[in-house]
Amino acid sequence: MRGQEAREQAGRKALMATLAHAEADEIARLWNEAGLPSEAELLRGPETGLVTVRGRIGGGGAPFNVGEATVTRATVRLHSGQVGHSYALGRDKDKA
Repeated sequence: MRGQEAREQAGRKALMATLAHAEADEIARLWNEAGLPSEAELLRGPETGLVTVRGRIGGGGAPFNVGEATVTRATVRLHSGQVGHSYALGRDKDKA
């Protein structure tokens, strides 16, 4: 991966980590304060379901199924045509 691509990916990763740890009302408040457009076409969901959580013994051993976790997902299309997908841990449909 080139230097510029690596920096862009690191920036997206940091942004996604921040959003993952934020509450839905906090995201909405900051979004509105920034003056960003909030209109989007809902393409799918939000819908809640289960995903399998996998682990590795000692962090590097053979993979095994730990259990299941509840997630909520949604897909939207912005006016610019960009499509975004969201998976949020838990049942918070507003956050997804």
